Amino acid sequence: MLTFGIDRPSRLALGLIGLALAAHPAGAGLYKCQQANGQVSYQQTACADNAGGGALAVDTRAPTDGGSKSRDYSIESQVQEMRAERERVSGERERARKHAETEARRSRASARTEHDPAKCAKQHAEVAKWHQKILNGYRTRSEKDLNENKLAYHQALADRYCE
Repeated sequence: MLTFGIDRPSRLALGLIGLALAAHPAGAGLYKCQQANGQVSYQQTACADNAGGGALAVDTRAPTDGGSKSRDYSIESQVQEMRAERERVSGERERARKHAETEARRSRASARTEHDPAKCAKQHAEVAKWHQKILNGYRTRSEKDLNENKLAYHQALADRYCE
């Protein structure tokens, strides 16, 4: 028998303390106490004699699947949600880009104006500026999309004014 250098009376005392702790419920009760001045406090020990209040019953059971949809937080489901969101956003971007190209073609075809050298020079400068921004790179995907859309817009205007 292992005694770890503890004499018999000490082992007996430790055993009795262990039994007393095992018999006592692990979760202490919760008490709501109202002081004489009307202040309410919550504590783990019973209220004092002069304080009103009593024990509170706390439901510590885990929630059941009582018909409510519970969200799946697994890594696989989160990856699938992120993929679906990415596909949705990229589809929206592509539709917006195609719409902008269609509008640019339509405006070029229907709104041919006479040659304006000042506007032509200005639009060529804007095209060069946005082309340089694209070559310099971007921090986010939305910044890249903005730069590409601005470049396409100014190229369409340059085509319109420069013939």
